[in-house]
Amino acid sequence: MDHMLRIGEIARGTGVSRRMLRHWEQLGLVEPASTDLMTGYRRYAPSQVGRVRAVASLRALGFGLDAIGDLLDGNLDERRLVDLLRTREQELVAQVDEASRRLAEVRSRLATFEKGRNTVMSTLDLAPLPALRLWGVRASVRDETEIPDAARRLRGELRDRLGDDDAVVLLYDGTADDAILVTAGTPTPVDGLTVVDVAAVDEGVAVTFDAPPDVADAWIGLDAALADRGLRATGVYRQTTAPDGTVTLQAEVRRTG
Repeated sequence: MDHMLRIGEIARGTGVSRRMLRHWEQLGLVEPASTDLMTGYRRYAPSQVGRVRAVASLRALGFGLDAIGDLLDGNLDERRLVDLLRTREQELVAQVDEASRRLAEVRSRLATFEKGRNTVMSTLDLAPLPALRLWGVRASVRDETEIPDAARRLRGELRDRLGDDDAVVLLYDGTADDAILVTAGTPTPVDGLTVVDVAAVDEGVAVTFDAPPDVADAWIGLDAALADRGLRATGVYRQTTAPDGTVTLQAEVRRTG
């Protein structure tokens, strides 16, 4: 009689956890050759190692447990086999298409980031920033992830009140501990809008992009360029979009350390 294997032995020999073996047992995929009614100890025949590995291999290929049960069924016919394989083929094609789309997006973002980094390096200007008086709309958000949606909404509200020739300034004020104040404003007086004053800055930085960048990545690139100079951005961040589409980012800077 062949030596029977304990669950720990078959787990070590196949790389499948005991928990997973018990789960597969509940589904009828791998049933122990015997189970002690008193102790609950499971024993497996050496020949069952092949079945455990077959289930693990099919799982690695992405087949669901129900499909695996059909694939390992001795009564599996050709039509059912083809259906299972076709279904998995379609799933994999969809995954490849999705992965290709995401890869293209990542490559595009890398290229955009590199272009933005070059722009930061070539246009970075350390100089005082003037005081601003804006007429605009404001909203408070809890963290940086909420800024883009708030900025889009506020910019839309402001654009409804402005002409196409007006510049739009976005302000991000994270100086409070519990919120970030986002403002969309214009230096052109507009009745009914909130007046927002921004103090002048003795030490500031500015970079200008010929076309609207990914703003979050642009700030990351600017922060990196400042860090190389022993500086960091602080205070109220300014983002100005001119009528010709150029975008200027500005902020107060301080020495690190």
